[in-house]
Amino acid sequence: MRKSVMRKPWRTRIADLLHTAWIGATGRISRTVLASLGIALGVAAYVALSGIAASNQAALLAQLDALGANLQIVAPGQDAAGQTVPLPAYAPETIARQPGVEQVGVFDAAPSGVQIFKNELVPKSNGNALALAVMRPGALDAIDASFAQGHGIDQANQHLPVAVLGSEVAYRLGVNEPGDRILIDNEWYGVIGILNSLPQAENLNSAVIIGESWALAHYPDQQATISAISAMYVRTKPGDAESIRRMLAHAANLTGGNVSVNASADLSKARSTTDDSLTALGLMIGVIALAVGGMSIANMMIVTVMERRGEIGLRRALGATPSNIRMQFVTEAAMLSMFGGLAGILIGAGAAAGVAFAAGQPLALDWQALPLAWGAAVLVGILAGLYPATRAARLTPTEALRSE
Repeated sequence: MRKSVMRKPWRTRIADLLHTAWIGATGRISRTVLASLGIALGVAAYVALSGIAASNQAALLAQLDALGANLQIVAPGQDAAGQTVPLPAYAPETIARQPGVEQVGVFDAAPSGVQIFKNELVPKSNGNALALAVMRPGALDAIDASFAQGHGIDQANQHLPVAVLGSEVAYRLGVNEPGDRILIDNEWYGVIGILNSLPQAENLNSAVIIGESWALAHYPDQQATISAISAMYVRTKPGDAESIRRMLAHAANLTGGNVSVNASADLSKARSTTDDSLTALGLMIGVIALAVGGMSIANMMIVTVMERRGEIGLRRALGATPSNIRMQFVTEAAMLSMFGGLAGILIGAGAAAGVAFAAGQPLALDWQALPLAWGAAVLVGILAGLYPATRAARLTPTEALRSE
């Protein structure tokens, strides 16, 4: 009766394979370090360059957003007869509830016939073409306005005779700092803030801004005019500009009345193109860097096979099959890639963080993609080790031992 052959469990074979590969990988530390260094540099280059590109991308997109790439101006439209169609009072609330809308800044219509001067010594016949803007609290936040000096109008001071000056107004009136006064319709207003130039809302550069509560109280005969919305600055998340405009127009007037929706700056297409181009660039950099690391692994493994012909011949003479030899060297390549990939991620992330910090840019490293980069490095190492492993497996015991 034929005896059954006992086979070792698969787990034991894997353990033996890992042990053999570990001995081979650590048998010569210098060789292991050099082999791992190749994939480490490749992964580090990928992580660092993609991180630096992403940081530059984030900084550039932030600049485009600051210029108005994601800022829409919603204003009253006109009907077929050319008459202005007022925006309903609910428009700011309905727009704010739309998906993708981050902030809504509302400006009311300014009282008519307003005159603005530096002081009472300026002849009233001298027109200066300065405009008056009436804002609701938070309107400047939606525009992402910044102050050269001072601060803005809020709930605490909107009922007081205070004003914020656009950059052009401050220059033309000769106001250099908050605390000065200007004359609006023969009434003194204290200047509490001076804005930096607003390329995303250029009309406000030549405007004097006052609070809604004060305007309604100070011009009781024009309350109906002032209560009407003149413009809403809507900051949205990046997306399809045309679909956003249609959505905002419908939300601003649910009855279907004409609404004017325009981008504060025609940069939405440029932003989308820039985003796609820089993303593709980062992907290409990663592929090239990993390919370089894979070639380093392949070259080092070929050298390893040549150096270890005697070991291969001895193992074949002791009964190791070509499959055993092939798996041993593929596993060694995977181990080298694992160590090198981990080291490369740490080096690359540190380099990207250092460059971003030095350039004053936000660190935009994709942390969720780092495990994928590590897995890609291991896969590249395995693929790079296939040819040397197959070459080692083809050696017969006689050929391998004769070379020694």
